[in-house]
Amino acid sequence: MERNVRDLLNLYNPNDPLDHAWTIPSPWYFDPGIHELEQQSVFAKTWQVVGRAHQTLDKGSFFTADLADEPIVVARGDDGQLRAFYNVCRHHAAAVVTESQGCAKQFRCPYHGWTYGNDGRAEGHGGVRGRLQFRSHEKWARAGEGGH
Repeated sequence: MERNVRDLLNLYNPNDPLDHAWTIPSPWYFDPGIHELEQQSVFAKTWQVVGRAHQTLDKGSFFTADLADEPIVVARGDDGQLRAFYNVCRHHAAAVVTESQGCAKQFRCPYHGWTYGNDGRAEGHGGVRGRLQFRSHEKWARAGEGGH
């Protein structure tokens, strides 16, 4: 029997006294509706840690990760700025960065060769460099660095 998300949420009473407290209800661990609610309410609205600063100390260094079911690449641009991008080519929707970590001046989609700078800008495809049909200043995502 499938329950709606509201019914599943009501299985837990956060006002129970501590001596009557239970762990969260088991459906919260596997229900797709709860998963989606958690993704949108928690992960999509707050900063999430995906790595450590030492992974991207050098210009051009990068690593990949999955965050909230989305593939991302975190890279330090040639300007020293740390950025995160969705690891998806705008043209073919393939993973642009196929290595888990490394150092690169640009990233190239393995399907049709579309390239992106380590600052996230779309750079081109072979002979059409600089003439792509979308705004090249749009980045894939955002990143930030915490204090030391």
